Amino acid sequence: MMCCILIPLTLSWQIKLLLVAAIVSSATYAVFGYGLLLFPWSVVALTVNAKNELQIMCRDGVQLSDLSVCADSVVTPYLTVVHVYSKNASLLRRIFAGHLIILPDAVNAENYRQLRVWLRWGYAYHHD
Repeated sequence: MMCCILIPLTLSWQIKLLLVAAIVSSATYAVFGYGLLLFPWSVVALTVNAKNELQIMCRDGVQLSDLSVCADSVVTPYLTVVHVYSKNASLLRRIFAGHLIILPDAVNAENYRQLRVWLRWGYAYHHD
């Protein structure tokens, strides 16, 4: 549907085809990686430990810790998008930080509320 915006552009059909392929590839990657969690690096668990540190577990069993939450993370009652990066990451890795998309029906309601409170208040308070 989004590809229909390319129709009125005055580009050759080859360039339009490349743009459509890029859009479809990006959408497929997003659905498989963030929606269906099919990739080994897809995040399947997120925890905050007693030391107020964020940890995530990937589908392949790798557990990542020593993470920071990017300031542009989105926290709402209906959708939470957490952008995380390793504290020891290079600038390029920080630009292409990992994303966790969390919908309220995917987790326990009380745990979701606690995560949102931590992201809005607890994390910012301990990491300023």
